[in-house]
Amino acid sequence: MKDLFKSIWDSLRAGAGRSPFSVLQAATVGVDGNPKVRTIVLRDANDELARLSFHTDIRSEKVRELRARPAISMHGYDAERLVQIRVEGIASFVTDEAEKLAVWNSSRPRTLILYRSPVVSGSVIDDPAQAAAPDAADPMLGYENFCLVHVSVRHIDYLDLSNEPHHRAQFHVRDDGAFQGQWVAP
Repeated sequence: MKDLFKSIWDSLRAGAGRSPFSVLQAATVGVDGNPKVRTIVLRDANDELARLSFHTDIRSEKVRELRARPAISMHGYDAERLVQIRVEGIASFVTDEAEKLAVWNSSRPRTLILYRSPVVSGSVIDDPAQAAAPDAADPMLGYENFCLVHVSVRHIDYLDLSNEPHHRAQFHVRDDGAFQGQWVAP
């Protein structure tokens, strides 16, 4: 189980770069009580802290949802390896300006365009051009809309469909903060 757990975190760390686990589906509980799923880009995976990180627009619906109910579930699938990883955790918003600024400064300009839009995501518009971000002569333009989210991982479900029989394992955080794993039926 120890080697498998390490392999899972290796896959997630690779996802914070370029890999099949770079783009995850994230599920939250909507403010209306209904489930909501959307795509997020994994920006960091830290196994020592049992933490995943992504950023989003602070004006977004997912931020309102996570403020009301910080539970989040994320799902990734590697179609080449036939491996699925599901993660459940508790989201928190980074308030440390130095940490947020470091992530902002390390992000690609194309990524930061999203935060410069004058229109809040999900707003009804007459023309897609209305949501276009202005040119950024100021590299900090849009920073006020930037939100860094950390997810404290509490549960991991791993499914490998490449074997016969398929292999599935679950890892839960114990009271002492360590993860305990067990094989489960696929």
